[in-house]
Amino acid sequence: MKKRLLASLCFATLALTACDKKTNEAPASSSTSSSAVSTPASTQPATVALSSNNAADIKNDLNQIETLSTSRTQEASALQNKANEAAQKGDKASLNTIVAEMKTYIGRFNQDLDALNLKSSEVDALRKKIKESNNVGVEFSEASIANTPDKKKITELQNRVAALQKELVSETQALQNKAKTAP
Repeated sequence: MKKRLLASLCFATLALTACDKKTNEAPASSSTSSSAVSTPASTQPATVALSSNNAADIKNDLNQIETLSTSRTQEASALQNKANEAAQKGDKASLNTIVAEMKTYIGRFNQDLDALNLKSSEVDALRKKIKESNNVGVEFSEASIANTPDKKKITELQNRVAALQKELVSETQALQNKAKTAP
């Protein structure tokens, strides 16, 4: 099994748990997750007015995302371990199954993100970026295990996932710093 495939599967799975990292913890892979799974636009009422630059709301919203991410860490780790084992064995059938499981997992994760009752516009934007990263990650994993992988597409997706993850880490750290000013 090619190392790129192994890395892509691990990267996509690891991405799911990046949000639960504190700013003083340097995540091994700065990602949130990826998924080409369609999810409802939002389960939040469209008339909700979001606050802006409210440290207390930002702190509460970040805690909600962290709690969700932490609750999913074990499942993400199990998927990562399964992907590693299948990739090391070169078991393409298992990899296909694992990518399908990841896609389902990401779909549920994105739906749960949508269900969070966030109050700050800043963390709402972060949630949208997490979902985008998740979707691109799943697309990347699917492209990596295709019967005839398109190297150009894989490279483009890999670069997009890496850029999104870098942005997520940076934005999360900035928001965590802002949240520290909350009473």
